[in-house]
Amino acid sequence: MVKKTLISRAVLLFVTAIFTAPGYTSENNQPWQVCARSDVKALRFITVGEATLSRHKCQTSNLQNPPMRLSFRYFREVPGDAFAKAALNFLEKNLSKADFERYKARFKQFNNHYQDIGDGDVYTLTYRPNSLTLALNNTLLATETGDDFARNYLRIWFGETPYSRPLKENLLQR
Repeated sequence: MVKKTLISRAVLLFVTAIFTAPGYTSENNQPWQVCARSDVKALRFITVGEATLSRHKCQTSNLQNPPMRLSFRYFREVPGDAFAKAALNFLEKNLSKADFERYKARFKQFNNHYQDIGDGDVYTLTYRPNSLTLALNNTLLATETGDDFARNYLRIWFGETPYSRPLKENLLQR
């Protein structure tokens, strides 16, 4: 009887953790649906992870409109500063000089929250109206306000010069 009670409590705790994790549900408790997947490659040929683009309803004219979530599950170790450096590099490539300078300090602050990760870790960027959050394994790391900030930040993957053109095309189903 004690064993059954402990198992029941463990299952309840697990389910509660999943449903209350940052980015799992929206304000109105709609679950996220995976709309598209893509391999994440380093140097264009080494698969280092998998990306998913999720929404509450995948049937929409613009997958990039909020609410939208990008998840990156990694298959190997990656240092946190590598994410921060790459993000800043692709932001500079995808924004006008004026916009990059306007947001540079906020981008750096947001990027400071990237951490070293290992096999199985998942970064999640959740874009809701007027905010962008960064979570690692469902633990909230950073929040920034403003649709302009969020849209600009997402240009790392969806801009004219994205991190990976095949990743962009796969996630946007083009």
